Amino acid sequence: MLKIIVPFLTLLLIEMNKTETQKGVSINSAIIKSDTEENIREGSKITLTCSASILKQQMEALQIVYLFYKGEDKGVLLKNVTSDERETQCIIQSARVSHSGYYHCVVEAGSEKKDSEPTFITVKGKLQTPLLSIQPMNVTVGDSIVLRCASEEIPPLTFIFFKEKEGQKPQRLKDINSNNKSAVHQLKVIANTDKNYSCKVRVSGISDSSLRSKIVQITVQDPFSDPVLEIEPSDRIFEGDNLTIQCIVNFTPLFLGVQPEILIVKDATPITTNYNATTAVFTTTAALNDTGEYECMVKWKEAMKMTKRQVIVKVPVSEPTLKSTRTGDNAVEGDTLDLSCAVLKGSYPITYKFYKVTTDGALYQKTLNATKAVYSITSVNSEHHGTYSCEASNTVNQRNQTKRSQYVTITVKVPVSNPTIKQNSLKDVYKTGEAVTLLCHSTTGTLPITYSLFLNKRFIYSVSKSNTESAAFEVLINETKDGGEYKCKAENEIPNLFKYSEGMNFTVKDTTWWIYISSVSPVIILVAAAVILSLCLKRLRSNKDISQADESDGTHQGEPLQHIQGAYTDRNHEGDYTNIMPPEGNGADTERNHEGDYTYIMLPEENGYIFTGSDSESDCDRDYTNVSSKRKAANIDSDSCSDENDAIQYTQIDLTALQSGNMPQPQGHTVYASIAFDKIQQGSP
Repeated sequence: MLKIIVPFLTLLLIEMNKTETQKGVSINSAIIKSDTEENIREGSKITLTCSASILKQQMEALQIVYLFYKGEDKGVLLKNVTSDERETQCIIQSARVSHSGYYHCVVEAGSEKKDSEPTFITVKGKLQTPLLSIQPMNVTVGDSIVLRCASEEIPPLTFIFFKEKEGQKPQRLKDINSNNKSAVHQLKVIANTDKNYSCKVRVSGISDSSLRSKIVQITVQDPFSDPVLEIEPSDRIFEGDNLTIQCIVNFTPLFLGVQPEILIVKDATPITTNYNATTAVFTTTAALNDTGEYECMVKWKEAMKMTKRQVIVKVPVSEPTLKSTRTGDNAVEGDTLDLSCAVLKGSYPITYKFYKVTTDGALYQKTLNATKAVYSITSVNSEHHGTYSCEASNTVNQRNQTKRSQYVTITVKVPVSNPTIKQNSLKDVYKTGEAVTLLCHSTTGTLPITYSLFLNKRFIYSVSKSNTESAAFEVLINETKDGGEYKCKAENEIPNLFKYSEGMNFTVKDTTWWIYISSVSPVIILVAAAVILSLCLKRLRSNKDISQADESDGTHQGEPLQHIQGAYTDRNHEGDYTNIMPPEGNGADTERNHEGDYTYIMLPEENGYIFTGSDSESDCDRDYTNVSSKRKAANIDSDSCSDENDAIQYTQIDLTALQSGNMPQPQGHTVYASIAFDKIQQGSP
């Protein structure tokens, strides 16, 4: 145990003493110099001196390590010297060109280390030619060989290996950087042409220093010959021919026992494989898809040889098909339209032509090695509307083959323009009961066009037009809310491209009498007007006669009812009236008196008419026409006024207003008429 411990402690004490000795060491600088001129002749002696500037605090001896390097990146260590001196030397006895380059020195003392700046040395002379050797020299295709390139130049060196081919630029195989004087590269011989090789050596730091070795040639033995690809028919192949492709290979006598793999390949896909034979055969009936590149390929171990040939089967074009990219062959103005003309088969090149039946000559023509051509229209307009077709043609057996497609009709649809809305009058204020016609029209757009009317964004109704005329909307103004902003919308079969017009506004004012008249049949109004006019004329004559009779016989109010010229005058009422009854000869009930249907007219006193006041039995305030039937008294509407005693129904008409242009008149005496409907319907007066 002591034998182990004592030496260990001794070594530890020495190291501790050495560490103490090296304490306080500081290296200020390290410098390398050459004792010769910058340009040195080949064979000269070169002395490199490395000096160091060191400070130390103790008086003990100091051990300094000097390292000499060659190369810009200090790739090669030339010398390692340990000394207690402040400088040391590295001597090159006989300089070579490869000694040219950068040199460095490194100084180490204690724990300190310092690198010098590099110095460059140039040696004039010639580089030695490298030597290439190859093992083995006799090989078979697929065997491996080793290439070794050696040089007498000073490292670091770069070795470059080449494959040489007659009449071609050398093929660079590998670059190897080495700090030795030789390098090795291994490869496989893949063909019998891989026979010649060379190498170069490049010295670091010297431009254009590469020297090529002599070319070394090896012997490469082929187990088989280059394969032969035979094709029948050999000149022209047409669709339907019997196509035969053979791959044939011959073996050298030395390799008669080998068993290769023979393949026939089409467009990189094997179609026939044969083993243990010298021939592979592919047979088919020629078709368009048999066109392509065929290879005859033979493999054995690492050896592989191949031969290629192009096969073209001539096929007439099939009937082309014309298609549009637009659904249903409908195109919207401004869209892009593509027409494609495609064939299922046909030998290349194929010429495509596009036609429109209304134009002379082809619209577009293109010759392609493809089964489809496209004719593009970048912006469709109405001129592109019409029927199209296309042609495809190629040349087979010296004959031009042409086929035409079916016809395709392209319908170009034009979006509607912004519609305009206007009315048939220039008024901007209407009264209830009036009617207005609104006209909506789009100047452009594919027919039919559907126009829709909106009032204050509320849909009213639609009108479809199959011509270019405006759409007319009849609007009956019933209420004040029928006024406001009217707009119309135009749309056709093109989805999502509808347009709205600008808004148009007018105001509605409400009128006392039109609401009631509008509820009565126009026929009844005309009949009532005729009856009233007739009665007024008769009353003018009868009142004159009655006045004269009253003055002569003293007739006064309150006397019994008298019959004068078919009329009854009742003085019991404050107002005079005429009750027109049908004649007795017509079978009318003369005893009905007030029980019967009648026409009742009260007239004012002016202009010779008798009038003593308003009818006390009347519930109405204004002049009116009473059209009633006592037997129909149950059908009373909100616009009627009734007599409590007789339950008479009537509709009010302001006669004075009718005579004065429908303008309201000041409140006056009541003038009204009661018309028996059933008598009018029976043709009675």
